[in-house]
Amino acid sequence: MPKEAVELAGNTIRPGERGFGYLHVGTLSARTEVRIPYQVINGAKEGPILCLEATLQGWEPMGAEIIRRVTVQLDPQELSGTIYCLPFSQPLGVDFGGSIESAGQRISPADHLDLNQVWPGAKTNAWLSQQQAYVLWNEVISRCEYIVDFHDGTGACNELPVAFPHAFPDEPPYLVGGAVEGVGDGEKPARVLDETYTSEMNAKILELARAFGSSVIWWRKNPLNPRMLSAQCAINGIVPLVVEAGGGGIIDESIDQAAECTMNVLKHLGMIAGSPVPPERQIQVENYVVYRSLMGGFYLKEPDADIGATVTKGQVLGKVVDPVTSEVVETCTSPVNGIVVSSRIRMPINPGGYIAHIADTDTITWER
Repeated sequence: MPKEAVELAGNTIRPGERGFGYLHVGTLSARTEVRIPYQVINGAKEGPILCLEATLQGWEPMGAEIIRRVTVQLDPQELSGTIYCLPFSQPLGVDFGGSIESAGQRISPADHLDLNQVWPGAKTNAWLSQQQAYVLWNEVISRCEYIVDFHDGTGACNELPVAFPHAFPDEPPYLVGGAVEGVGDGEKPARVLDETYTSEMNAKILELARAFGSSVIWWRKNPLNPRMLSAQCAINGIVPLVVEAGGGGIIDESIDQAAECTMNVLKHLGMIAGSPVPPERQIQVENYVVYRSLMGGFYLKEPDADIGATVTKGQVLGKVVDPVTSEVVETCTSPVNGIVVSSRIRMPINPGGYIAHIADTDTITWER
């Protein structure tokens, strides 16, 4: 039987073609249309259905560039399967952001909700963010078998490519948390969650994370929050992988590295020719520290604490200084022995600002 065309939002994308368009969500008070751009690459051959999605949080826009760099390398005539690309899931957050910590906004400026906390969305009695989630879920994501959810180090930090697979725990409860206040209860899972289902899904998530080929994998096994996209996918049979790379709204070597890692996923799934290319060293850790400042001021980073650096517990990462008097108001030290995965690149910092993400190398559970 010949491969079928993809019908999406009024467009027909035939096998061996790519198509572009917009998913209509609604209109704002001045009648500005809220729409989400998409690209579909419908391979000429049968194969898996993959979603590449980014900017759930608008202050993390670099995933859109990673997706772009991947898709320009792909020939629909040579592709097996179908790729749905959603580079700007939260366009309002990207367009109307701009603060010390961000290159966009974590929350929507329209309703102050985080698009990564309202899944699977709703179409009635719903805030705009929940309507966006409903459109994304029902028109695109629910069609897919796999999803790569791209995040980055925000507007304040750059970041190495890193995989953040979140797996089910070994025994119930498999889920935790409920609906966001004021947005309803959402949909019920399409599948019964039992030990057979969760263990099989965990194996697929882990396989995808290792195939991605980042030097660090943070493997987590604890109850999933069904408000989050990756959890909704996992409980509904779609294999999810959350990844982070880049940041600060800048182009650096991590963007190309993440594009190559994404190509590894396509190779692993048999969508393009070749085998995944692993890094020289790949580690999987159970502990990953997100380190924040307590004080505000200007941040001066130590030169040996940049991304990729190996640090020891107690090593100075940088200092927060009074930008007028030069007084050191906080000395920031690593709480663990590890590898700096994400490091601050902006000098102004408010209390709670990101300093670094550190993979705890005392908790390595697997290494290649």
